[in-house]
Amino acid sequence: MRRDLRNRVVLVTGASRGIGRRAAENLAPHGAKLALTARSADELAKLAAQLRGAGAEVETYPCDLTDPAARERLVADVVARFGALDVLVNCAGVASFGEFATSTPEILRKVTEINFFAPAEMIRLCQPHLMASSLKGPKGWRAAVVNVASICGRWGIPSLSEHCGSKHALVGLTEALRGEFARYDIDVLLVLPGVVRSDDLNRHLLRNDGRIYLDFEGAQRPEEVGVSVARSLIRNRTEAAVGFVSWWVWFGKRAAPRVVRWVMQRKVARYMKRAGAGAQA
Repeated sequence: MRRDLRNRVVLVTGASRGIGRRAAENLAPHGAKLALTARSADELAKLAAQLRGAGAEVETYPCDLTDPAARERLVADVVARFGALDVLVNCAGVASFGEFATSTPEILRKVTEINFFAPAEMIRLCQPHLMASSLKGPKGWRAAVVNVASICGRWGIPSLSEHCGSKHALVGLTEALRGEFARYDIDVLLVLPGVVRSDDLNRHLLRNDGRIYLDFEGAQRPEEVGVSVARSLIRNRTEAAVGFVSWWVWFGKRAAPRVVRWVMQRKVARYMKRAGAGAQA
């Protein structure tokens, strides 16, 4: 199946920067009508002006997705403006890089609220409109949900415990809804990037004191993930691991889980060894 996005209404969360912004930039050339949401009104406005300059139809909806009333208004406003909703792309997310033992309940709840509860409730709100899209669309058209999770949702990464927990939950929900929504002709797709280079690392990370080496500056670019989001939607790819590291972990879990486990443990041990050497120096 190849999904034609011309004149289809696509709601993208977390669209002001990072993966969400690049997803919107890659969806616009395919003729989608874009409804973009994030907390930053200024950054959304700049992106909308850029996309409109290239000929796209775009509306922006500044919104805090952790607010239930704001989520309801968002979906209602999008449907009122465009008359339909055909695709939901869940990109919004945060991370906490640090040991679980030194974290707090507040950080865990915030990560879970943004990375899991918000996209889950967005799916719940959008489902009736997606059902209507599949029912009223031309033969062969299927509405879709695209959940941008993380390879952390397939394998736990040390010092990213809260992030991994929230992404595992999103991956599990995605797989369950894929079966449930099949009866409504709604596809539920999953994109699994690895560590992504953020536009503003300090805004993306709730804390940054992990005890394992992760090269955030040398990580994969959000543009690469944005391309994969658009490609997954158009080609209807059930699950896509983005980038070599993500693919290696994704494949390794299936083919050689002990090797992946050893690599993770070794990364922690090497970090501790270097940290100990530094303290002695």
